[in-house]
Amino acid sequence: MIDTVAVILAAGKSSRMGVPSKALVHLGGQTLLSRIVARLDDQVTQVVINGDKTIFDAQNLPVIEDKTAAFSGPLAGLHSAMSDPSLQWVESFVIVPCDSPFLPLDLVSVLVAALGQSDVACVRYKGILQPTFSLWRKQVAKNVSDAVFKKGNGGFKPLLSSLNTAVVDWPEQAVNPFFNINTSDDLRMAEENLCH
Repeated sequence: MIDTVAVILAAGKSSRMGVPSKALVHLGGQTLLSRIVARLDDQVTQVVINGDKTIFDAQNLPVIEDKTAAFSGPLAGLHSAMSDPSLQWVESFVIVPCDSPFLPLDLVSVLVAALGQSDVACVRYKGILQPTFSLWRKQVAKNVSDAVFKKGNGGFKPLLSSLNTAVVDWPEQAVNPFFNINTSDDLRMAEENLCH
């Protein structure tokens, strides 16, 4: 098993929820962050948060702040983790969003198995690519940096299309494991889905 660190992407504005970070919103008595950490803990060597230290310092997890202008997009979060001095030992990085409380308990093992000789392994669900659920080899750090700083990319799709990307078609399930919470309506729907 390769040494994999999970990077929880939590550097967005959360403006539609009207809170400093969606990661700290409660669902079924737990924060989204604590739910995601619990689902990742047994899958990876370490879990880190990409976000603002003033928001997340109390969470007892390493916090990697963006090394770019604030709110530069999720690709900046991956770049920041890959270039952080404390994570130079890492072989691969799995990224997940901070608002996806149903992420699969076997996400990392499935992505590692799919990676093979590829640069990246990325989930596709119901025919739609899910770039924020992906596994990246450390060796593409320069490609990531160039995409952020030279091409001004904030999202993943242009970079994924230029790299050797393995796509994993995830089986359809009763509750979408890649469902993410952007609004209070989404939060209510997630509460309903907890019962499934």
